[in-house]
Order: sequence, then structure tokens, then C-alpha cells
Amino acid sequence: MMQPGSTQPAQIETWMRGQIDQAGAAGLVVELTGGIRSAVVAALAAKAAPGKVLAVICRGRGGAGDLADAELAARFLTLQPQWIDLEPALARLQEQWPTASPQVGEALSARLRMSALFALADPRRDLVLGHLCRTDWEIGRFTRFGDAAADLQPLLHLLYRDVRTLAADLALPARILARQPTMRALGPEPRGEDASFTYPQVDAFLADELPALPEALQFKIREAIARTEDRRQPPRSLSSSTTLTALDYDRSIEALTVISKAITSDQYVEDILRLIVMVTAEVMNSSVCSLWLLDEKERVLRLRATQSINRDYLKERVLHVGEGVVGRVVRENRPVSILDVLTDPYFKEKELAQKMGLVSMLSIPMRVKDRVIGVINCYTSHPHEFTELQVNILTTVANQAAVAIENTELLVQTRVIEEELAARKIIERAKDLIIDRLHLSGEEAYRWLRKRSMDTRKSMREVAEAVLLTMGN
Repeated sequence: MMQPGSTQPAQIETWMRGQIDQAGAAGLVVELTGGIRSAVVAALAAKAAPGKVLAVICRGRGGAGDLADAELAARFLTLQPQWIDLEPALARLQEQWPTASPQVGEALSARLRMSALFALADPRRDLVLGHLCRTDWEIGRFTRFGDAAADLQPLLHLLYRDVRTLAADLALPARILARQPTMRALGPEPRGEDASFTYPQVDAFLADELPALPEALQFKIREAIARTEDRRQPPRSLSSSTTLTALDYDRSIEALTVISKAITSDQYVEDILRLIVMVTAEVMNSSVCSLWLLDEKERVLRLRATQSINRDYLKERVLHVGEGVVGRVVRENRPVSILDVLTDPYFKEKELAQKMGLVSMLSIPMRVKDRVIGVINCYTSHPHEFTELQVNILTTVANQAAVAIENTELLVQTRVIEEELAARKIIERAKDLIIDRLHLSGEEAYRWLRKRSMDTRKSMREVAEAVLLTMGN
């Protein structure tokens, strides 16, 4: 798994080389569109697989300026582009549907171009590269089975602003760096109209820089993301909804590895919780994953993390032990699987589930030895019978997560205690110095330190350190 947000070219290049080796591929195929993202991908490809990159420029895509910039990128990267003209084929296909809207033609064009790239890649045993960044993906700015159908998406972990940073690091031509995108194509397929928000605004939203965005704008972005959610889901089938494939095994092992690394990291609890729900949602193909932690003193559970962006779901909520499905899982210390939450008598939030399209649910206790410290929930947007193997995988994830949380909280507590002890030692040394220099009693010296702390609005430790520096000479 590539480090989220990494803009280091060397890391991405190493990842691409690893993917080539893993697939047993000979090289890479990339379409140059004249845009900054395709130029970045082509530049990374040229470094990852020198001499083994086929650059393709499609006539008819964009205007003359786009083609000129695509050719500029090819020259800059010393790639000999292969030009293909798909306009005649596209025109013949469109003749079959003379009343179709322009948006249908745009989607057809995107899928036709991707078909051409795969047709070129197959005999060469190459992998096809895509240009999507995280901003495109989250907002649904792509054509399903078109530009999203590539073998590899090297930029999918990056916001658009990160891609621009990467482009500058790669020293791409100034004319390409100066290009500015328009935020379009937010419907089920490209619709052509300008959106009511921009790339920088969506980047800010995805980076949780919400204070910089008006509430109305945040709502529009959430609405766009929710409207295009289905496009980010894999194809549905009866077999895939009830069994696990070899890919699922690989993903589950990768998820456990990521969480295991978190156990020994110096991340804080909130960071680990966010990581857990993101990884779990991915490995379980879950539309919503949530994590609740138990407050053992008050005997209540609080929602602490979810990868959902739904505002209603993100509201602060509390459940008592035994209350609802989550409370029941803690009380009984066992997994609970529900085929339809809307008909389950224990499930409390039926209105929210109906609004979000949640259907099936798997709820797993998070245990440290025999003690339950929380619950992980996974929801699907379609009826799904969770297999025994899926329950076992999520149980392992939940237990790994519980250990990570327990270790992190103990580490934080240890740090706090150590810092407190260190502060007390410094304050005692300063007090002794004041007694000696100012001829005060112990109580008077302590009051002297406390008054300086209040007057200067600094901590007692900071005042004591200043005393040691000034009086200790």
C-alpha cells in the first residue's frame, strides 16, 4: 500500500516498478492529453521503466492547444508518441444513436480511448496507466470503465494540489505547469456543465480544512460525493457478495499488516482509529465502517471514528451497554450479523440507515484478552450474508485494532507521567535555588514561582527552567 499523500517521485516510481514485476509485464502505456496529470504520470513512467513506455496521443480529444501540450510533454520526456485517430470510429458508433445527448458521446469517447490503449498494450504485454487523482475519484469526476479502467492509477492517493506539487518537483515545462483545470463532470456520466466548486475547494474539503469552506459549499461537495458513490464500487455479482477471492485474502493480510505496524508506531489514538476504519472499509468492501469505544467508568459507548462523510452519521452519539446492536455486542461479547437492519428489533437508527441506504451489518467486539473495549461495525448497501471467513477476518482486524488502541493509550499515559515527573524535578531544583539565593522559606519559594507563572502566563515548568538559567550561573 502506497503511503497516503506521498508526493515523493522515488516512492511512486518504486511502487510502479514493483507492480510491473508483480504482473510480469514488459512496460507501460500512457495517454498524453496535454493536461498536468497525464504529464506527471508519463514522467513517472519514464523514470520507472526507461525505454519501455509507449506514449499515446489521441487526435480529436480536446482542442489544438491540448494536442500541442501533449506533444510538448512527449518531447520533454523524450518519448516518441504514437498518434491514433479515433474520430472516424466514434462517428460511426454515434450514428447508431442519432438522438443521444452529447454527454453519451463524451462517455463513449472515454471508453473508446481506453479500449484503444488496452488494444495497444495487450500484444506488448504492457500495463495501462490512468491519470486519476484522489480529488477526481472522490468527487466522481471520471467515466466508469473509461479513464477509471486502467491497470494502475499512480496518482489515486494524491489530492490535485499534491499532483501540482509533484509536477513542479519533476520540473515539467512551464506551459504545462500553468494549465488550470475546470471542475466538471459530476453526474452519472460527464454532463459538461461547470460545477459550483473548484479543485482547491474540494482539496480543502478532503483534507479536512473545513473552516475555510462555507457550510453551503461543504454540503454541495458532500452531495456530489454521495451522488457518485456507486461509481466507486466494484461490479456486483452473486458470487462476489458471498465469497472471498484470492484478492480479498491479499487485501485482508495487507490490512492486518498496516494495523500491526500501527501498534508499534508513535501515532496518537485518533490517527490510529481513522486508519483502522479506512483500512477495514476497504478490505470488507463496506459502504460504511464505524468504530465505537467503551467508556468503562460510565458504561457507555461513543462513536470515535468512521470513514463516512455523511453529516448525520458523523453526529456525536452515545449508547449504553446493552442498548442497540452495538451495546448488545458489548454486553454479550460476541459478533452479531444482521441481514436487514431495517427489520432488526435491536437496531435503533432505522431512519438514518434508510436515508444512507444501509442494509446489512456485521458488528464485532474489540477485545483485549477477555475484556471488550469497543466495537467495529461494517455495513453494506445491499443484502449480504457475511460468511464465517469474513467474520473471522474482521474479528482478527478488531482484535489487532484493540491491541493498537490499548498500547497507544498506555504509551500516552506513560509519556504524561514521565513529563509530570520531569517537571516536578525541575520545579524542585528551581525552588531550592530560590531558597538559597533569595533566602526564602520553601513555601515562600513555591508561591514566588507560582506568582511568576500566573503573571507571565507560562507553566510552572517554564518559569522554573528560566530560574535555573538565570540564577544558576
